[in-house]
Amino acid sequence: MGNPFKSPKPPPPDPRLEAEIKAAEEQAAADKAQDEKETAQLESKKRRGLIGTRSLFGRPGGRGYFETV
Repeated sequence: MGNPFKSPKPPPPDPRLEAEIKAAEEQAAADKAQDEKETAQLESKKRRGLIGTRSLFGRPGGRGYFETV
């Protein structure tokens, strides 16, 4: 039997599971970096007047030349 006063040993780590978790974290970090880059570019274009209802590149109806959708 075992000693009832000791806690059981944790199971050994699964290398395949750890690799999947690490790959998922790296993918999430890459996605976040890409989103931040796109947001920064969009804000830069808005600041320079390339996007918006009053931009020189605007289309009738208030849609800008560089559509974000």
